[in-house]
Amino acid sequence: MVSSKHRPDAEKTMENIRVVFVEPEIEGNVGFLARAMKNFGLKELYLVAPKIQVADTARAFAMHANEILDHAVYVKSLDEAVRGVNLTVGTTAVTAKRGLNIKRNAIEVQEFVENIVPNHKVALVFGRESSGLRNTEVDACDFVLTVPASPGYPTMNVTHAATIVFYEIYKRGMSSRQKTIPRADRKKKEILVDYFSRMLNEAEFPSHKKDLALRSFRNLIGRSFISSREATVLMGAYRRVLRKIRSREKTCKEGSQKRTSLSSS
Repeated sequence: MVSSKHRPDAEKTMENIRVVFVEPEIEGNVGFLARAMKNFGLKELYLVAPKIQVADTARAFAMHANEILDHAVYVKSLDEAVRGVNLTVGTTAVTAKRGLNIKRNAIEVQEFVENIVPNHKVALVFGRESSGLRNTEVDACDFVLTVPASPGYPTMNVTHAATIVFYEIYKRGMSSRQKTIPRADRKKKEILVDYFSRMLNEAEFPSHKKDLALRSFRNLIGRSFISSREATVLMGAYRRVLRKIRSREKTCKEGSQKRTSLSSS
């Protein structure tokens, strides 16, 4: 039995998890998802443009978790659903085969839970039963995770996969070994991405490669669970690099103008 002194950490962790279900297509799955959420102390459910009406069938599958359905938030877009969170985590059964599909370079759920921070708001995003998350939706996530399964049939029912993820997070919350280093919030991460984007522009990086480079950088920042201090140090370094680049460009431009002026005279 897990000691009760660890339960507050588990409760704090689960209270900061937002479950996002994108365009659910089967009413029973919404109810089963609510039931799994209650099993592990989750309360916050966002439904993005559901394709079905959430009614009696969902309630039947939810059993004693109907209050989660009663308080579910209905939104029209994924952007609305993840507003205000520190970390957006997508889920996928379709992972990169040879590392070439950078968008779907997924981490396993165990790696994610080892780095979760109790006081950070996290959105877990689950895709449609038929096709999962689209690439544009994956782009909106800090990174994606996957539940390892048999290569012979790796695609799980979305609610079954969700239950495994919830269990792993809950189990980690019950542990006394949670990390306490403050993590970088979403604002700092976006600033880092902005600086990186500016550096690519200053380096005249080919436009067709810039999106791929930015996605790679986002993956790196997301999967590294960068600390607040590390983010601050990197921001300072990037600012200095940008100032140096611009200073040299200015010096070169002034030198060129001076030479042009001398040659014309």
